[in-house]
Amino acid sequence: MRILSIVKSYGALFLFISCAVNLLAGCTQKSGQQQAQGDAEQADAYYQKAVIGYKDLIAQGKDTDAMNFELGRLYYDNRDFSRAQEALRKTNDPRAKRFLAIAYYQLGNFVDSLEIFERYPLGDAEYAYYHGLVSEKLNLYDRALAVYRRIEEGDFHDKSRERIEFIERRAGTHRIEDMDPQVSQMIAEAPSQEQYPQAGALILYCDEEIEVTPENTSVTRMHYLVKILNERGKEGFSETQIGYDSTYEKVELEYARTIKPDGTVVEVGSRHMRDVSKYLNFPLYSNARVCIISFPEITEGACIEYRVKVVRNQLIDKKNFVLAYPVQSSEPILKARFKVSVPQGKDLRIKTINEEYNAFGAVLMPIVEEKAGARIYRWEYGAIPQIIPETNMPDTVEINPTVVLSTFDSWDKIYRWWWDLAKDKISADDAIKEKVKGLTANAKDDLEKIQAIYAFCAQKIRYVAVEYGQAGYEPHQASLIFQNKYGDCKDQSILLVTMLKEAGFSAWPVLIATKDYYNLHPDFPAMLFDHCIAAVSAADRIVFLDPTAETCAFDDLPSSDQKRRVLVVKEDGYLIEETPLYPAAHNLLVQESFLKINPDETVASERTVSTHGIYDQAQRYWLLYTQPERVRERLKEKVQGISIGGQLEEYTIENLDSLNTPIVLRYSFRGPEYFTCAGALRIMPQLSAVDTSLVAKEKRKYPIEFAFLDRKETILEIALPPGFGIQYLPEGTTIENRWMRFTVEYSRKDAHRIFFRQRMDLKTRVIPQDEYAAFKVFLEETGKKVKQRIVIEKKR
Repeated sequence: MRILSIVKSYGALFLFISCAVNLLAGCTQKSGQQQAQGDAEQADAYYQKAVIGYKDLIAQGKDTDAMNFELGRLYYDNRDFSRAQEALRKTNDPRAKRFLAIAYYQLGNFVDSLEIFERYPLGDAEYAYYHGLVSEKLNLYDRALAVYRRIEEGDFHDKSRERIEFIERRAGTHRIEDMDPQVSQMIAEAPSQEQYPQAGALILYCDEEIEVTPENTSVTRMHYLVKILNERGKEGFSETQIGYDSTYEKVELEYARTIKPDGTVVEVGSRHMRDVSKYLNFPLYSNARVCIISFPEITEGACIEYRVKVVRNQLIDKKNFVLAYPVQSSEPILKARFKVSVPQGKDLRIKTINEEYNAFGAVLMPIVEEKAGARIYRWEYGAIPQIIPETNMPDTVEINPTVVLSTFDSWDKIYRWWWDLAKDKISADDAIKEKVKGLTANAKDDLEKIQAIYAFCAQKIRYVAVEYGQAGYEPHQASLIFQNKYGDCKDQSILLVTMLKEAGFSAWPVLIATKDYYNLHPDFPAMLFDHCIAAVSAADRIVFLDPTAETCAFDDLPSSDQKRRVLVVKEDGYLIEETPLYPAAHNLLVQESFLKINPDETVASERTVSTHGIYDQAQRYWLLYTQPERVRERLKEKVQGISIGGQLEEYTIENLDSLNTPIVLRYSFRGPEYFTCAGALRIMPQLSAVDTSLVAKEKRKYPIEFAFLDRKETILEIALPPGFGIQYLPEGTTIENRWMRFTVEYSRKDAHRIFFRQRMDLKTRVIPQDEYAAFKVFLEETGKKVKQRIVIEKKR
């Protein structure tokens, strides 16, 4: 009787809705909204009553297979697919497989869904249609086509035909001159490879438009037409990736196609498209996705064209947006249009940067007009040259003329918005508190406590390299990151700040644009950050820490974080600070060797390599993530370069696991030869050298930029056996200018001992174009001057 009453109650739900609809249709005087609200409340009450009834029956153990099926079906009909799959998995009722497979599909669990479809083939058209959809999602297009073709009648027959047509889009019947004469004309008038010998492709047309709506949503429309010139162009443009945040954004492809050299069109179908997670193994960032379009039948002379729309249902802080529009590209742009539309009353701030590189005369300020309640900003460009890379050139964000747009009117607004997102996440649970106690228990002072906490976050929390903003601006709870032992930059920084605060220190998250992104401008508020680090107050100063750099010691930073203006997010306000550019002595590489020449001219040597700063970061990373056998092989290669046939004897590594103590690598070897023989003379390998490859070009378009300031020092002591005398010892030299200090020293300790020392200090990070000619002369002359060798004489 209870089963019957539940079913009757559930049936009454639909009877009630039906009656309610009839009543609404016949009663126009009563408030329609009130009536609808009442009906909805009644319907929900019946639904909840039915759910409770089924759960009671299941708890009593009465026909659980049937009850779980009915409960799952109830959830399914109300589109609560998560609860539906939980109930349907608990029943052996064969009817459940149909609904479970489709529920899995709706939840994005395509693998389990496909397994059911493959194991339990059913005859109805809807079931088969979803089987085809799942196959498409898993890129099993041939299987999807076979399934769709078996659907022969009904509404799902028409839907299946649409899917088949979309998958099988192919060339042969359409020509571009018939489909789009304007595009056909642009292709016909496109220049040849001879006119652009450095190009791999030509961007014939790019049209980009951003519309910000009064509801604070945005729509971005993009249209690109690119001609492929050679293999480099094929490599660069045969596949297009459109990244998006699935929480707030949706990508809609209007069309994509390959236009073959003869004018025939190959449409991109679903078999040429994938929509995948960028960070598949990290569920916390599953909203960071990428739509990948692979263009078919790409050949030299072909063109690719696509139109795509990205709809964003929420702006950065629900009110503002920012954008950087670089004018140049890695390939020539023949025609470009850019339009931004904002509601009237929304103030759009514009800043232009890198104008000194605008030698091609692009107009960086827009044409502005007002139309239909919107303010529209337009830019149009033609014949934009490509950026041709040079050795040690600055990052493109520093040399590409760029228009930066922002509707933020103060840094305080950015601070308040982001602090509201982050402040509740900085909270230590019991597990974090216990860990902090353990890490700091044996510390002698505050500095050791900070170092221990930093080392834990840098080394034991796995970094997921999600660019800031790609997976949302809001960090996760510190406790969740501590539990999972992985996080992106903002999550790792939040955990580090939380643990430092728990230990009693003042610490804050820091928003930063790294070296390959747009630096903060104090006079231009904009949420243009690609990274998040941390800061702590230690010894009356702010120390910046990057916990994502797992081999970077305390009070050190990766080169990409150095000399960058940052936003320090404090409890009571913000600070705009600049991270340090560490001096040359901080980034130190020292090689000390003792080389003994035996009477038979074989050699025995010991070498010590000490690293600090950036060199220590790199050395530690190599030694941590390289197999020991590969390390040994690399050292053997070094030995072979000193003495042909030389044998590595042993090597040791010190301080590998101690993040805040520099790495020391020691190794020893023996070799059968060292000198170049010239009769009784013995010529040593060249000990001093200057790399002049940096100034191989006669002229440069861009400055020389070094990643960091550094000091390299080589010290060598050579012991000669009796019967060998020093025939020629080069003179030492010291050269110092605004770019560097270079010292070479040769000396005799006694008749049988030679001492050599070379040290180079880089004094500036950037060498401007107008100094290049002088720098080239200096480096080449220095290289010639030190190109000398010690000559030894073997006495008879």
